[in-house]
Parts: sequence; structure tokens; C-alpha cells
Amino acid sequence: MVCRRSMLIASLGCLPTIRSLATQAPDASAELDRLGSFEVVLGRPGVVIGVPHGTPDAGTLEAGRLLCEKLGVGGVFVTGFWDPKTRQRINVNRPTEQLIGANSEVLRQWRSDRAIALNLRYEERVREVAQGPLKAFYEIHSNHRPQYAGSIEVSTLGVTRGEAARFKAAFEAARDQLARDMPRVAVHVSPIDRVTYPNYRAASSISGLSQKGCAIEHPGHVYANRAWRHAYADCLAEAIGTAHW
Repeated sequence: MVCRRSMLIASLGCLPTIRSLATQAPDASAELDRLGSFEVVLGRPGVVIGVPHGTPDAGTLEAGRLLCEKLGVGGVFVTGFWDPKTRQRINVNRPTEQLIGANSEVLRQWRSDRAIALNLRYEERVREVAQGPLKAFYEIHSNHRPQYAGSIEVSTLGVTRGEAARFKAAFEAARDQLARDMPRVAVHVSPIDRVTYPNYRAASSISGLSQKGCAIEHPGHVYANRAWRHAYADCLAEAIGTAHW
């Protein structure tokens, strides 16, 4: 049964474009407030779902909320901090900014004062939702890289081979029960599988806070389709619940 959860929304406002900040001026915080927003949902202590790129990563906001509802856990959802015209993103889950090209290719990445400030806010929100020690953290992403169009890549830290195997087996069992018109996507989970993208330790600063954690990269074309997104969110919820990290 899904437990009832209280919702805390910390609005940082919204702005369709990201303007450069040369320095952290006294009004820098207000400037950041106009670039995007954080939504915080409380649930069972110790387990958190993170969605740091809710605007540019197709479907991750809804998938993350579905996971929270199905599992009764908390989440941190981030929107904004993305300029679709210049394709510049403040990463939020790490203290850097990026220029992103076609097929999710990273053209340039650099550290900035505002990226550091937003990364600290993200960590604070995750700690708030954890309500104590962060036992397990699941960060949800999507991308359009052609080499990952047919697979979900799960990069882990602090997870044993047995725990990874339980996660993978539960995911595959749920996937095999999907309707025939659903795409069949493979799942690769470290440390039992070779996962070259993404690297959880490098992808998110939360890797330094969580006892066990992972970055889960989904094919963008799958998450862009609502029916497929819901189906694979169910598979992921089954895997998380069964693995019980």
C-alpha cells in the first residue's frame, strides 16, 4: 500500500533562458531563483528519488513522481536551469554547467559559482527528504545517445554484485510481462555489467552522501512516449522494491 506523503514545494521561480553571471553578486541568489525550481516530496526516510534535469531530460519528472507514489519514498524534482535556444544547462547535481549538442553530446563543461550554489541547494534538499542517513538514492536521467537507444544503464556505488543481480532480475522479469507493443529495452547494472555511461560517482555529488546509490540513464525515445514511460516506471519500481538496497 502506498503511504500518504506530505508535500513541500520550495519554489525558486522560473525563467525560460539562463543568463550569465560573472560573479556571485549580492543579488546572485535572487538571480538563481528566477532560473528554475525545486520540488520536495517527503516519504519513507532513508530512500530518495532524484530528478535533477527535469526540463531537458524527457519524461524524468513524471517517472520520478510515479516511483515516489508506488514506493512511498521521497523525491527531489528540479525544473528549469536550462536554455533550449543555446542548449546550456546548469547541471545542479554537480557544480558544473554544460553546452549540450545533438544526441545529448556534451560539447563543453565548466565549473561556475552559480553551479556550485545550485549544487549545494540540491544536496540540502536531498538531505531534507532523507530525514536522516541517506541509505539509498536513485537518480533518474534520460538521453538521446544512439549507442544507448536500446538499453537502460544503471551505474552504482556501494552496491554488491548480489544486490545488483537482484535488481536486474526483478527488472527483466517485470519487463518481460509488458504488452507486446512495448519496446523491449535491455538493462545493464554495475558491478555485474560493464556500464560506461553514466558514471555515478562523476555524475552526481550525491554519490558522496548516499550509502548506496545509482544514476539510471533511460533512452530518451522511450521516456518521451507516455505509455512506454509509465510501463518502464513500473518495471523500475519493481526492481527497486525487490532489490531493497
